[in-house]
Amino acid sequence: MKEHGKDIIFVLFILTILILAIVYFSVPERVLFMENEIGWWNEFLEVVKRVFS
Repeated sequence: MKEHGKDIIFVLFILTILILAIVYFSVPERVLFMENEIGWWNEFLEVVKRVFS
C-alpha cells in the first residue's frame, strides 16, 4: 500500500514538471515567473517532506 502511495506522488511530480515546463515556455515574463516558480517549488517540497515523514 505504501508503494502505491509513492507511485501516485511520483506521477503527480512528473505531471507537475510537465505542466510547469509548458507554462514556463508560454510566459513572456520568464524572470518574474521563475521567482514565483521557485517559491512554489519550495512549498511543494515541504508538502512532499511531510508526506514521507
